[in-house]
Amino acid sequence: MIWQLAGVLGVHPDPFTLRELYEMAQSRQKQDWQHTSNMMALLANLLTFNRSHTFKAADFDPFAQSQTSSVIPLDTEDAMSLLKKTFVPSRKEKQ
Repeated sequence: MIWQLAGVLGVHPDPFTLRELYEMAQSRQKQDWQHTSNMMALLANLLTFNRSHTFKAADFDPFAQSQTSSVIPLDTEDAMSLLKKTFVPSRKEKQ
């Protein structure tokens, strides 16, 4: 795996740890996808007949963070009941 990551980066792996090579390869992939997604958005906007929808680079970038949150908001009572169910043993379990 070390040699594969070094091959992707085009460097000799001796002065680097596996973690350093992995982080550098991830950064390289993100940078490559930023470039590619910008080109794809440009082409899609040029070749689209429907001008009401414009494409952004984030539409094509798999590393782009989505704006929607997957966290479900809870009120205090729901949170407390969930914590009690999880951490406080019921009376049936005590007997």
